[in-house]
Amino acid sequence: MEVKESSPRKLLERRRNSPSSGRGYATLLWVAAALFVVVLAAIIEGIVSQSTMAFGHFGLGFLWSTAWNESTNSYGAGQFIIGTLTVTLIAMIIAVPVGLATAAFLTEMCPRRIATPLGVAIDLIAAVPSIVIGLWGLYVMQPVFLRDVEPFMKKIPVIELLFKGNAEGAGYILAGFVLSIMIVPTMVALSRTALAGVGTTDREAAFALGATPWQVVRKVVVPGANSGILAASTLALGRAVGETIAITLLIGNSLILGHPFSLMNSGATLGSVIVLNFGESQPGTLLRSTLLALAVVLLVITLIVNIGGRLIVRKNRQFMLP
Repeated sequence: MEVKESSPRKLLERRRNSPSSGRGYATLLWVAAALFVVVLAAIIEGIVSQSTMAFGHFGLGFLWSTAWNESTNSYGAGQFIIGTLTVTLIAMIIAVPVGLATAAFLTEMCPRRIATPLGVAIDLIAAVPSIVIGLWGLYVMQPVFLRDVEPFMKKIPVIELLFKGNAEGAGYILAGFVLSIMIVPTMVALSRTALAGVGTTDREAAFALGATPWQVVRKVVVPGANSGILAASTLALGRAVGETIAITLLIGNSLILGHPFSLMNSGATLGSVIVLNFGESQPGTLLRSTLLALAVVLLVITLIVNIGGRLIVRKNRQFMLP
């Protein structure tokens, strides 16, 4: 009697479809998820427990106080929250339209022989260390902003209201611009994936009705990829909020909120003030606890951004369903 041997592919499929293999895979997933939750909980608990001294000393007023005086142990997070949100907003205002337009061009209009190397070049920006981009911004872009950009912005009606005082070079506008360059690759890569996922039949139907390539992109492709674009914007926003090293080099690191407020003023973010002062703070002191409290505030802002973005994407997907 001749025995037929099963092929390796059939044996592999048989093992994958076996009940024991399914249970093992499910167990592995649960273990990985539990490990992630334990690590996240340990990080949060470690930071929060070390920041209780600051929150207990200052109370909720710590969040909007703009005081920062080490000699009197007076600290507040207000000016750093404003700095973080200002720099992030500037970066998003620049990065979202530029990233979406670049993704649409590479996906819909650019010849493939050019789109592939250009896309790789944009992706390589994400691989450049943030300190390198920060140094580039400090030595290359800061003189340009000081000499040309900031004086020009002061001459534009309405916008000039945000550019009061003397040009300083290092400040909110420079930090926000360089940060936008750092998050553009994230916006481009995820938006390209979302745009490429729009059905070919939708494009062909629009062309059949006489639409131009620009009208197809604007009225068919972008609305069809709306959920993916929102997800890309959310991830880019989370990346921008947490950036530290490059911002520390470019924002000027002033611990006092300028009056009147101007985008040319030097300032500080939650991340930059932690980096600048953590090495000089001693364990168990109010300053060390305050810096960890700033880290808690930054963590909360990041969580709010990510949770809010996910809720918006989910609601948009439900709205788009037929």
